[in-house]
Amino acid sequence: MRSTSGVSPVECLRADLDELVTVDVVALPDATLRSDLLDLMAARNQLDAAIASWLASFDSRGLYDEDACKTAAVWVRAYGRGSPRAASALVKRAHMLRDLPAVAEAAGRGEVSSEHVDRIRDLVQDVGIEAVQRGDQILADAAAQGDLGDLTVVCGRIRDYVDPDGPEPEEAFEKRELTLSHQRGMVMLRGRLDPEGGAAIYEAIDALMRPPGPGDPRTAAQRRADALVDLARGALAHGDLPTVSGMRPQVGVLIPPSLLLYGPDANDPRTRMHAPYDTGTDAPDIAHLLDGGGAGAPTDPLAALGVPPPVEPAWLNWFGPIPPATAKRILCDSDIWRIVLDPTTGLPLDVGRAHRLVPYWIRRALYARDRGCRWPGCPTPAPWCDAHHLYEWVRGGVTRVEDLILLCRYHHVCVHEGRWRIHLDPATGQVTVTRPDGTPHDLGPTRPWTTPTTQANDPPGTQAEDPPDTS
Repeated sequence: MRSTSGVSPVECLRADLDELVTVDVVALPDATLRSDLLDLMAARNQLDAAIASWLASFDSRGLYDEDACKTAAVWVRAYGRGSPRAASALVKRAHMLRDLPAVAEAAGRGEVSSEHVDRIRDLVQDVGIEAVQRGDQILADAAAQGDLGDLTVVCGRIRDYVDPDGPEPEEAFEKRELTLSHQRGMVMLRGRLDPEGGAAIYEAIDALMRPPGPGDPRTAAQRRADALVDLARGALAHGDLPTVSGMRPQVGVLIPPSLLLYGPDANDPRTRMHAPYDTGTDAPDIAHLLDGGGAGAPTDPLAALGVPPPVEPAWLNWFGPIPPATAKRILCDSDIWRIVLDPTTGLPLDVGRAHRLVPYWIRRALYARDRGCRWPGCPTPAPWCDAHHLYEWVRGGVTRVEDLILLCRYHHVCVHEGRWRIHLDPATGQVTVTRPDGTPHDLGPTRPWTTPTTQANDPPGTQAEDPPDTS
């Protein structure tokens, strides 16, 4: 689709947006500001509808595979820099609008917002697209003419009419789901189970929950949460869980030397200024790791003012940075595995021996350096990855950390069968990817982790974002 001048509508839109964002809104008259704002909100709805249309076609053609992305949602996350949940919702919205032409047309006119579309999507998830298609025009009119509450009433009537008795057992089982995400330093659980599965959870939690005893200040919700955690801890400690990548499942925490030096008060600068190395004979061996990264590291402007460098927090597997006090508590009842990382490249300096098969001590080092799939844009966590030999064993490769990287199974296949090439720079620890035609990949390079929450070449004081949603 191109205009008469040979320029595509998308190119015209980008040019107009470049001009739009430079408008001096402060100088606009009141009436103009109000009318322009209404037009912009309608234009946003139209743009959302256009993105959904483009994305549905993009997904149906499988074009995400050309960029070595497993799904359209992964592609949206990588190139749109959004969250996994938002990317998945965008793809679902795109497919639904393709099946509901009246709703799609109203959205294309700017009359229906993405929030309205998502409410209809929830209805589709509950009763199926075939039932919703019968009310396509009614839903389009309700979304265009009313607010979100009005549309919710219409959706509720359709849901009650189609399924007055609720879903059949088989249908309920197919709708089971569980997601885990991070929110404000906590792990958020959200999901639904079929009746039998839910009853099993109720029974197990009730057995561990127990009635509150005298002096127990916990609420019922807190005791229920503690029971669920106890259930998981019991399975990890005594259950018959399968191994993951050759290792027994266990909670892992990466703790930097600075935290061991300063203890739970590591974040208090007074502790670090008055007693920085008073920790016994081991302190001289690791004190040099506290200088902000060594020679060649970015300069810290606060250091000139006498502000001590930040102490790296510990990193909890599946979660991310945790407070020093939490790390020290976990450390009280844990097995300790020592891994020394190069402060500039992130490459482990002290790990172990070389084997043909990757032993668990080398895999631990890969977890510390890579944290997950090293392919640019891939959010797969480390326990779900393969250890890839950069130089094949049969051709003389050696099983050592500097010759291995973590790749998810999909990208492992891309390298071996898909003729993509991957390179680990031994000087920087960065990973770059080259397409089968020899051109560089758009995304990347990825950088190694040199401390629990810092990647190579991060500015001083910069901390990583939370790890990706594991759902």
